Parts: sequence; structure tokens; C-alpha cells
Amino acid sequence: METEPHSPLPPEIYRRRRFLALGVGAVVLVIVIAVVIVVFSNSTSGDSTDAQPASPAASATQLPGANPEVKTPILPPAQQSPAPTPTPVEAVVPPPVLKEGDDCPDSALAVKGITSQPDYIVGDQPKFTMVVTNIGLVACKRDVGAAVLAAYVYGLDNNRLWSNLDCAPSNETLVKTFNPGEQVTTEVTWTGMGSAANCPLPRQPIGPGTYNLVVQLGNLRSATVPFALAAPTAPAPGAAPVDAPPAAVETPAPAG
Repeated sequence: METEPHSPLPPEIYRRRRFLALGVGAVVLVIVIAVVIVVFSNSTSGDSTDAQPASPAASATQLPGANPEVKTPILPPAQQSPAPTPTPVEAVVPPPVLKEGDDCPDSALAVKGITSQPDYIVGDQPKFTMVVTNIGLVACKRDVGAAVLAAYVYGLDNNRLWSNLDCAPSNETLVKTFNPGEQVTTEVTWTGMGSAANCPLPRQPIGPGTYNLVVQLGNLRSATVPFALAAPTAPAPGAAPVDAPPAAVETPAPAG
């Protein structure tokens, strides 16, 4: 079978084919390069994200439970402390304004006791002076009679031993007007015997020791005033009593 001989194509056709082949190759090369660049960039960004630690700001702002790998600590509920109790504040009551001639309050008076001497001997009868003084700034009045003004003797153990009102109670009232600084004095005598309220008998003598005198006017008490009782001194054996009269001297009768 015979074939017809092909005549060669024009040179222009060959040039177009070469240009077309080069263009297709260039397009394919560009596509391949673009794909490689995208793949490389994705792998690089993933590695940097895994290797870079979370910044403090991101950790601080991350909400609990946003990252399932981070365990949120469970804190016990805070115990509610009781509300503070308000401290009661006592109202400051100013002292009453004292007018001249009003009754003297305890704050306007001072009482004290005075012993006639610091030491006594058992058997003596000590004399005690009770003093009431107006220490206020205005004149006022107060009952200082024997019914309300009393002297007391206490032991050092604070045991009450005697009062002038025990065996000689009185209903006497003596309302005295005190000028500022004025004093009223009252003297009582103690026989040295013990006593109690309503004067129960028998009364026992108080022995040697140290005791305290206290003066009281109503609820107002004085400071304690100590004094001592000493045992009497025994006379020397064979000595004549000091107060004994001289012995009588017999005078012989004249010779008759």
C-alpha cells in the first residue's frame, strides 16, 4: 500500500508549537512551585505553634475549663465569719450640776479616820476621830449624825471586829451645811471589846495585834488607818505596885 508523501509544514507552525509547549511547561512549573510553598509554610507554622510556650498574658486571661488539659483546682467554700458584734459604748453621763444648798453627793465629800495615837496597850480605850470634808466647789448639805456616820475596826484579814453603832445605835440626825473645804469632826471611844451588829453577848476583848480603822458615811468609805494593840507589860517578881501606898511605920510608946 502506498502512502502519499507529506509535505513539510510551514516554519510558522513549528514555532507556534514550540511556544505552546514552553507556555504549558511554565504554567505547570508555577503550579508546582506554589504547591510546594503552601505545604512548606503550613508545616513551619504548625511547628512554631507547638514549640512556642504560652505567654503569661494568655495564661492569665485563659478562662477555667477553656483548656481541657489544664486542671482547675477545686477550692473549698470559704467559711463565712460571723459579723463582728458591735461593742456597746456606755454613754458618758456628766456629773450633775450642783447648786448651792443642794444635798452633797458622795463625789463632793471625803471621809477619813484619825487615831489619837499609833500604838495602844490592851486595856486602853482608844479614841477615834471621824472627819467629813466638803471637797466640792459649792456649799451643800448632808446628814452626818450618829445614825449614819460610823467607825469600824477590822483585822488585817479584813474581819470586822467592832463598830460604834453595834451596841450604841442612834437615831440622831445632824444635817450640816458644808462650805467648800469645811470639815465636821466627831469623836468616838472604843473600849477594846469586840462587837457585832445588834450587840450579841458575851463580848470578847480584842487581844494584841495590828488593826485598821475605817470611817464610813453611807456608802462613802475612808482609807484604812492602821494602829497596834500591845500586850501589857508584866511587873517584875517581888516589885511593889507602882501605885501602892507607903507601908505604915509603928512608933513606940513613950516610957511612962
